[in-house]
Amino acid sequence: MQSEQQAAGRADFSIGGFMEDGRFAVFMLAALLLWNGLMIALVAVPPAGGAVGEFASEFRKWCFRYDADTGAIDWTFTIPFFTAPLVLGAATIAVYYRQLGQVIRRPRTLSACVVAAVLVVGLAGAGLIWVSDAMPPIAQAHEPGASPPFPADKLRTAYAPPVFDLTNQDGEQVSLEKFRGKVVVMTGVYASCPHT
Repeated sequence: MQSEQQAAGRADFSIGGFMEDGRFAVFMLAALLLWNGLMIALVAVPPAGGAVGEFASEFRKWCFRYDADTGAIDWTFTIPFFTAPLVLGAATIAVYYRQLGQVIRRPRTLSACVVAAVLVVGLAGAGLIWVSDAMPPIAQAHEPGASPPFPADKLRTAYAPPVFDLTNQDGEQVSLEKFRGKVVVMTGVYASCPHT
């Protein structure tokens, strides 16, 4: 059953209309396709100079475990970057199969969805490069490759912790008072709670 707007040939600009009539599906499929294209480009871009080449080189090293000596990529790291969009795309097609046919027959709507996806993926890619060390220092708070400055003046060193006793791994009672003036690191990762 068509709505009055659809029957009159007008587009529904509400969020519900966008999600239901296939425009979201076209946007999603275009964005996923473009994102996979961006990932393929990051794998394929030769290690050239410039901000984009440097970013691609760093991205390959950290996200794809690229080994510059052998030129090999660890595919166990790389495959999820490509398979997740494929699974999402397949699910989108399965859910929106009928609606996709309707949007494909409307070239202006199809174009608008694809242009929106190009803008979103383009902005995401530009954002990745902008926040990376590949950008000149004017775009960053610190020099490329350097650690950000340590914010010692912002640390709460005068914080008085509450008084409490704990049992350590040897079954001994421990309190922070015993360690006054020393650095104390507490972890609960290997703790067990047999007495609770």
